[in-house]
Amino acid sequence: MGFPTANIDSNVSRLSNGVYGALVILDVRRYLGVMNVGVKPTVDSNLQKTCEIHLLDFQGDIYGENLRCHILFKIREERKFDSLELLTNQIKGDILYAEKRFNFIGYTSVREQVLFNGKPIFKSS
Repeated sequence: MGFPTANIDSNVSRLSNGVYGALVILDVRRYLGVMNVGVKPTVDSNLQKTCEIHLLDFQGDIYGENLRCHILFKIREERKFDSLELLTNQIKGDILYAEKRFNFIGYTSVREQVLFNGKPIFKSS
């Protein structure tokens, strides 16, 4: 659908289905992402609950890597769309909304955090 995601192998049963803005930690770098928790009702009505995250402005292969995700805010509830095109448009809107919320709370959409002497140092690009 044009939004690469990392599938998170975690127990998400405690989370309510929906779309979230999240901070993702990969090694010593931190990224912003849009995370979906749910059963993907538009794609298939018989799927199990999963968690996947789209990292904003990220290029690279992270297959098999360990990620830590911290939910910062909820964007919306999960819902079924009448077509994949409508779902794609909603995901674009979710990403725009998340970028505005991240910016509002002090993060830019293209932000990495690296550690210097164990303390976070933010870099924007």
